[in-house]
Amino acid sequence: MGRDAADILTGGGVEALRRLLDEAPEIGIEPPNGAAGWPDLIPLDAPPLPALNPELLPGWLGAMARAVAIATETPPELAGAFGLAAVAAAVQRVYCVRPEPGYFEPLNVWLLCALEPGNRKTAVQGAMAAPLSAWERDEAEALAPEIARLTSERRTFEARAAKLRTKAAGTEDNNVRADLTRDIADLEAGLSEIPVPPRLWAQDITPEHLGTVMHGNAERIALLSDEGGLFDILAGRYSNGIPNLDLCLQAHAGAPVRVDRGSRPPVHMNSPALTIGISPQPDVIAGLAAKPGFRGRGLLGRFLYLLPPSKLGHRTLDGRPVPECVRDAYAAGLRALLGRERAKDEAPHALSLSRGAWREWKAFARHVEADMRDGGRFEHVRDWSGKLPGAAARLAGLLHCAEHATGEIPPEIGEATMSAALELAATLAAHALAAFALMGADPGLSAARRVWRWIERTRHTTFRARDGWKALQGSFPARADIEPAFVMLADRGYIRLIEAEARGAGRPSPTYQVRPDLLRGAT
Repeated sequence: MGRDAADILTGGGVEALRRLLDEAPEIGIEPPNGAAGWPDLIPLDAPPLPALNPELLPGWLGAMARAVAIATETPPELAGAFGLAAVAAAVQRVYCVRPEPGYFEPLNVWLLCALEPGNRKTAVQGAMAAPLSAWERDEAEALAPEIARLTSERRTFEARAAKLRTKAAGTEDNNVRADLTRDIADLEAGLSEIPVPPRLWAQDITPEHLGTVMHGNAERIALLSDEGGLFDILAGRYSNGIPNLDLCLQAHAGAPVRVDRGSRPPVHMNSPALTIGISPQPDVIAGLAAKPGFRGRGLLGRFLYLLPPSKLGHRTLDGRPVPECVRDAYAAGLRALLGRERAKDEAPHALSLSRGAWREWKAFARHVEADMRDGGRFEHVRDWSGKLPGAAARLAGLLHCAEHATGEIPPEIGEATMSAALELAATLAAHALAAFALMGADPGLSAARRVWRWIERTRHTTFRARDGWKALQGSFPARADIEPAFVMLADRGYIRLIEAEARGAGRPSPTYQVRPDLLRGAT
């Protein structure tokens, strides 16, 4: 376990967690040594993000994530994300977390780990989802004889009902017709429902069909994919470009769903649970904030993001296979969780927090709240950070269930488990800031980066604002469009104004000096 994690879990407590959250990288590059007379540099581009520590994942789950990462030579974030999604697929709607009286969080999560093609994402997803698929196959095989028997019985009853219906239609005796009608109704009432083999996960599915699948599957499902096609589907690939987000948003929160459309059977669910685990390419998530409804309706604020560095070009191509004992323990852990049953009243079993766990979670929630103020770390991602304490509680519930998968699951989540969940949450916070920057959540920052790239290419120690605008007119059609970028670069210490725009005829363009230590050897 890393130094920060050890501090948190062995004595640093919430203060160490606060430091980890505060020290998580901002959207910026590592600053140079500085320049005399210039302010401290506030970076534009992201430094290396904190890695997800697999040791925070309990026993069999962490061991599998580490082993798969080694076998495939992929970042541990990828296997960790799919592993957490697999645990959520097993326990959603069976357990929930009650951080405080009257406040419940379901245990479904939405995890997004962005990686470029070639990173063996399919192999990782397959390894982490294999026990779910095996469980589905076993359940289908176990139900097959009963399904065959009931299907045959139904066909016999339907044939008898059809004969009686023909007879009733051909008689003119009202009493006989009434008797036959009653017999038909009795036959149809006695038909047994044919069971449907349970589903744990799906991949390429429309929002409309998603509701049907969930409705017939205890109101839960997981969407697992090594690509990002889900966003195209939600944006309206199959609905003439009209976004269809309602069901997904409701199923993240566990809110009741009532869909009544004439062309399809009604879908009524009391507390649906949808888990998502996907690994799109970074280019897929770039610009997501601009898609209609994605940001404004809270879709993007529900995902937990991971943007690990690709290992392409640095692999040994000699990864060690996953040990059989590790794979077996992972499968046994998930099967043990899949064997848990909901309470008789169909409500999930509620996991509460120990006193110590509650104190750490509450302090974390208050720290996040303060960071959402104007000028705070989460000022521009309040839609995401407002859900962060709840997401941390969900993660704690998942870690707790995984930790006790093969035995009795205690009703209280302990302080050590909560500390691990909060460290995961702090890591996810740094990645979320980078993800929203990649999505274009801060247009001013994107514009400043574009202008700075031009400055680096031109290698001038000074430049006129008009020259910058002329060079970048393709990105900034009007001169007023580029001026906020100059202001941001000046505020962050990259450039400074040395000659203001004059008034009157001619109006010379403002002139800026470039921070000298950023352009060593410039002309």
